[in-house]
Order: sequence, then C-alpha cells, then structure tokens
Amino acid sequence: MAEPPVEDDLVLPPLPLATGRTVRLGGTGHRVSRVELVVSTEDGEELRIPLEHHHGGWWPPPARTSAPAGVSADRVSPADHLHPEG
Repeated sequence: MAEPPVEDDLVLPPLPLATGRTVRLGGTGHRVSRVELVVSTEDGEELRIPLEHHHGGWWPPPARTSAPAGVSADRVSPADHLHPEG
C-alpha cells in the first residue's frame, strides 16, 4: 500500500478535548489520573495519545496539534466537500 500524503496526517485541534478531574463508575466518583485518545488503524494497530492536563482541561500534546510543514490547517475540509468560502 502506498504511503498516504502528509496532508492526511491526523492533527488534533489545539483546544482541550475534555475537562474535569473525576469520573463516575458505578455511581461512585473516581479521581482521573490519565486521559488518552486511542486511535485504531484499519490494519488493527493502535496508537495511544496521552492528553496533558493544563488549566482545568485535557489537551492534546503540542506535537499532535500542528499541521505538517507546508500544510495549512486553518481551512481544512473533507476532500469531497468544498470549503464554504471556496
């Protein structure tokens, strides 16, 4: 299989993906120590991206929030849908 183009690399938004410090399991509150985003690929591989706790939110690591060099992330739209501004 050919390598996908670099502009198809997964980039996370530079904003918190979750907030809070507790989670309820079985009606009981438990303190959160780690939050991860799990990405599964079509060939069965898994990538675990640990989120970082800052300013009350769980943020993606900076390395995952920047688009590859030469790729603009400010107007990303699905390949089969034109951006509303053209």
